[in-house]
Amino acid sequence: MSTTKTLPLLNSLTSLAAIRPPFFCHMKTIEQKIEQHRKWQKAARERAIARQREKLADPAWRESQYQKMRNTIDRRIAKQKERPPASKTRKSAVKIKSRGLKGRTPTAEERHIANALGALPCIACYMHGVISEEVSLHHISGRTAPGCHKKQLPLCRWHHQHAAPAEVREKYPWLVPVHADGVVGGKKEFTLLNKSEMELLADAYELANIMH
Repeated sequence: MSTTKTLPLLNSLTSLAAIRPPFFCHMKTIEQKIEQHRKWQKAARERAIARQREKLADPAWRESQYQKMRNTIDRRIAKQKERPPASKTRKSAVKIKSRGLKGRTPTAEERHIANALGALPCIACYMHGVISEEVSLHHISGRTAPGCHKKQLPLCRWHHQHAAPAEVREKYPWLVPVHADGVVGGKKEFTLLNKSEMELLADAYELANIMH
């Protein structure tokens, strides 16, 4: 092969070599932006958690959340009283959702308390100023011990046993399930970002006007 014929090939290779560095620099810039975005998301989540902890430590804020919940429940009770009398036809009791686990049959007193607790919105959401009315009851002391059916928390699905979508948790970092769903939630994280189960139970009893 003559020198004249090899020159165009060499020129082409030289041109490609000149093009490659900017391309790889561009790829590196994209990776850096992705990494920066991840760091920003992590920092934003940590700031949100820190702000929430500050709120939970403020008695005035917690009292305001309690008052909001109390006012909402009072309004719901008032609306129920304004409704026309129901038909004398006996209606079957509303079945409260549960996880379908076995346990002993509730006593009449336990059933009465469970119905009152089940009428509340999610107690964990409410302490953050959010109303979630679709709830299931979470047993905090098993399902067979004496009085166990008196110790139930009304929780939404995201606070009970399912992890909320990542984009939702980014906005509401306290929205984690008490029953761990994969790597999300569990009692320790639930308590850290909300309250302990017994503290929430005390709040629920007070809101439902249940005598301890």
